[in-house]
Amino acid sequence: MSRKGQCGGSITVFFALLITTVLAVICTSLESARHEALSYLTAQAGESALESVFAGYYKPLWEQYHLFFMADGPGLVPQMEDHLSYYEEPGKNGTAQGTNLYPFRVESVSLRECVTAVDHGGEAFLQAVVEDMEGHGMTELAEAILGQAELVTEAEAVSGYIGSLSEYEETVSGMEERYAVMAAQGLWLKKTYEALEEALEAGTLTEENGRELLREAGNQAVDALRQTEECYGQILVESGDLRDALEGEEVRLLEYKEEVSPFSYQQMEEEFENLTEYTREDGSRRVQAEQAKTLMENYAGALTQEPAWENGTVSEEFREIVEHGSRALCVFDEGNTAKKQKSELLEVVKEWKGDGVLGLVLENTENISDRRLPGENRPSKMVGEISGEQLDASVLEKGAAVLYGVSHFGRFGEEKEDTALAYETEYLIGGLESDKENLTLVAERLLAVRGGMNFLYLLTDAKKQAEAEVLAAALVGFTGIYPLVKFMKGILLGAWAFAEAVSDVRILYKGGQVPLVKTRQDWKLSLEGAVKADSYEVGTEKADGIWGYEGYLCILLLLGDTRSQCFCMMDLIEANLRKKDSGFFMENCISYALTEVCFRAEPVFFHISLPGSSEYHFEKTAAYGYYDMQEK
Repeated sequence: MSRKGQCGGSITVFFALLITTVLAVICTSLESARHEALSYLTAQAGESALESVFAGYYKPLWEQYHLFFMADGPGLVPQMEDHLSYYEEPGKNGTAQGTNLYPFRVESVSLRECVTAVDHGGEAFLQAVVEDMEGHGMTELAEAILGQAELVTEAEAVSGYIGSLSEYEETVSGMEERYAVMAAQGLWLKKTYEALEEALEAGTLTEENGRELLREAGNQAVDALRQTEECYGQILVESGDLRDALEGEEVRLLEYKEEVSPFSYQQMEEEFENLTEYTREDGSRRVQAEQAKTLMENYAGALTQEPAWENGTVSEEFREIVEHGSRALCVFDEGNTAKKQKSELLEVVKEWKGDGVLGLVLENTENISDRRLPGENRPSKMVGEISGEQLDASVLEKGAAVLYGVSHFGRFGEEKEDTALAYETEYLIGGLESDKENLTLVAERLLAVRGGMNFLYLLTDAKKQAEAEVLAAALVGFTGIYPLVKFMKGILLGAWAFAEAVSDVRILYKGGQVPLVKTRQDWKLSLEGAVKADSYEVGTEKADGIWGYEGYLCILLLLGDTRSQCFCMMDLIEANLRKKDSGFFMENCISYALTEVCFRAEPVFFHISLPGSSEYHFEKTAAYGYYDMQEK
């Protein structure tokens, strides 16, 4: 009996141990699976909560500007906690609550990374703009302006550079006046020698009747030599000053060599070389001045220094001097001088540039908006304080930003209602405080663009260049001075191009079209009629095409800095939306967030956590963004 009892007892303990082991394995397996499920569910909870937060995008921003952003940056973490509470309490809001094998709770929520509209040079904002434009399709306007931007840049560079050289016109004109004095003295001396030679050949020049004549000629020769030397000294001083000033112009010229076409660079270089004729020692004008001075020193002095009489008759030495002088002084040609004319066009253009530009291109300036952009802490003022990489926009992104600007913001003639500024697109270009300032800046830029494009056209029109050269010779008054004539021709072409630009911009502001690249048929003003460009009658009918005011604004935007334009757009958006929501700020508009959530959970079947801890700890990250922030 005892053996049987012992056997029975052995079997009971064995099965007890076996069942305990099996249960331990089962519970461990269940708890391990539950642990993995908790890890997955907490990760899903974090991601779902973050997506739920981003689902609350700011509707006014989307409805008015087609941009997705969450507008309450400081409220992101509290909103995350609120959404996570639904996962902690499945029965919340009256839903049926059964047995929950996966209960967990949120211990903390933290924001590890956050990208707002103003971060990284406005990259998130630009990506939002690109997506909006892709959704609406890139139009033919984008292709047209992208293809013409380089040409406009070149035109502005050429006309701007030659225009800057025109500032030296007074300097070289002053030098030419001194050359004219030297030439006049040389011409007088030439005529004196010719008269002496004629008298010698006729045998009428004797000591009796010629002594007083030579004495008077000698006195005048001394005065002519004095004036010549004074003018030459002044020329040397002015030439040195001009040479110093042109050093900077030469540096600028070399910088343009890789930026403009060979044809354009040649025109710029020729105009520069025309000026260096006055500064280089081997320059034609310097050489002519040196020659004139040398001739005057040799032959003016000879009239007083060399004995003219020998035994009552003209000495052979003096006769030889007269013959040599008559031949040498023939370089002073009276045919090379003419009456100097004045240019009404150059004077009028100077007045135009000095007066207000709006009065020049607008018929009515009384109704110009005087609104100013409110707020000192707007996004564009924060650019220097924002950390992160600078925005490097691609060609496609620049084109998208341009089209977004002209399609979502008002402009002169097409103002939007209830906006902080009336001329919003002009603000994107100018970035100044007031409507009037921005409109003025845009008008100046339009004149520069049209002036540059007109100037490039004039360089290809041989007939118009010939007209300008004839007038330049008349203005200079000295038809043989080739460098000055060519230099003045360039100045006249620039003034003519600017006058045509005034007419062009007046047409644009009246709603008309002006082709970017003109032909002879498109040109309006003659050289004589250019002075009336500010009163040129233009039609108001808007022709089909892209080169109206909007098209030229696109060009100006494309030539600008995309980063600055994005921040100016944010300025306008913030100012406009704050009219109805004073708590709206672009710096709080989140595009992307990376969060970290710490979860806690209790074991149910078996504890498999680390020793000393009775809970499971899960740290999960969740990321979400409206736009694809590609690394540049």
